[in-house]
Amino acid sequence: MEITKYIGLYLLKNHFCYIHGLGNLELQKRPVIHDGKSLLGASWEVVVTQGGSIDDNLANFIATNEQVSIAKASNDLRDYSIQTRKDLAAGKTSTIEGIGKFIEENGRVKFITDEHFNFTPGGLPTIKNSRQLEEQIAKPAKIANTQQPVAVAAEPEPTKRNTINWSRVILGGIVLIILAASIFVIFYYLKHSPHRVAPAPVIDSPQKNNILDTAHKKIDSNAVAFPIDTNVNTYKMIVGDYPTMSKAESERRRLKTIGESVDLIVKDSVNYLLLATVNCKAIDTNVVKDTLVHKFNFKDIIIYKQ
Repeated sequence: MEITKYIGLYLLKNHFCYIHGLGNLELQKRPVIHDGKSLLGASWEVVVTQGGSIDDNLANFIATNEQVSIAKASNDLRDYSIQTRKDLAAGKTSTIEGIGKFIEENGRVKFITDEHFNFTPGGLPTIKNSRQLEEQIAKPAKIANTQQPVAVAAEPEPTKRNTINWSRVILGGIVLIILAASIFVIFYYLKHSPHRVAPAPVIDSPQKNNILDTAHKKIDSNAVAFPIDTNVNTYKMIVGDYPTMSKAESERRRLKTIGESVDLIVKDSVNYLLLATVNCKAIDTNVVKDTLVHKFNFKDIIIYKQ
């Protein structure tokens, strides 16, 4: 993934670009100056400032263009920042094609703008004079009014006669006759059929006991015991994964207002997890996960393992 390409595109589009670990890149306009011989026009340069807000806009921009998840884009951006800091500490530079390069000077990150860098901001949209616009709209309307075709009265459609579909009527009558005959036959059979119950075989006591003993022994010999875990365990289920602490904390507060208590766990710098405590049997965990999916609107619910 070409991280530097997306940094340059985002910078030119928004005039700033925050990179965690490196700083905030800003496009700043140099004023018109006179070098003693001639007047130099205004130009643009890229500088690193200490300000800027921590956000995920660059990661979202990369994820949208690369068609990947925001978490993957954040991880790749973090790896780029870590490697760049290592290179700068070793005396190397990190170049953004066509814009400039990062350097480290006295332990601080700086940005040197490319000498061939040329930036032209987008122009302001123009608003046409409303009177001219009305005249332009009125001209085609006048031309259309002078060239309207003469309307010709349409001939009335002949009235349709009401006809009866005799084939459908006959077919419906046949179906009703068959249905009535079927009901009659079923009713007649139920009324006149004898209800006989086969007598149970009589078995003498000794023989009966032998048969039962044999059957019990056969069942006991083929029986297999299946242990069932009836213990209720406590599980921590992941019901939310957010790339920033602020988003995770905001969702936790929202859930608290509707009566849902969850824990906030920091997995790493781009994964902040919300955990729900669940008490259930081991065999019921899948059912509980399905319930939590609909409850918290989070599809990747799994058991949190430390």
